[in-house]
Amino acid sequence: MKNCSILVIGGGIGGLTAAIALGRGGHQVTIIEKDPNWAVYGVGIIQQSNVIRAAKQLGILDDYVAAGFGFDEVEVYIPSGQKVATVPSHRLVEGYPANLGIGRPALHQVLGKRAREAGAQIRLGVTADSLEDDGNGVSVRFSDGSTGRFDLVVGADGYL
Repeated sequence: MKNCSILVIGGGIGGLTAAIALGRGGHQVTIIEKDPNWAVYGVGIIQQSNVIRAAKQLGILDDYVAAGFGFDEVEVYIPSGQKVATVPSHRLVEGYPANLGIGRPALHQVLGKRAREAGAQIRLGVTADSLEDDGNGVSVRFSDGSTGRFDLVVGADGYL
């Protein structure tokens, strides 16, 4: 299946990552995100070596590592300040750290930039009001009154 028209609902980590992979695969991707400001909470996250490997597969590894802080081990200290352990991590990508600490806004910036570079159209402040799957595709009515027709819809909006 090539050259599909794909709607991704949700412009967070999952939706942007899906858009990068799908765009690199030759598909036309539209992302809708309900937040018109595309706000991201400023907390940091730690991502292990499997995520480093996935970033390489997506073709975003250098931007991703540059936006964070790489490390290969964690040191454990007790309240007195005495170090009691060093826990090493294994690298899965040669020449890159095993783990990465990154702020969500920095990660979001990398993913958003790379999704656009992969050809994704990003529409902010828009939701899907209705989806109708007829077996040959999905017709979508958006909250701004527009409509669209897609071969596939990916739900990445964080709701159950």
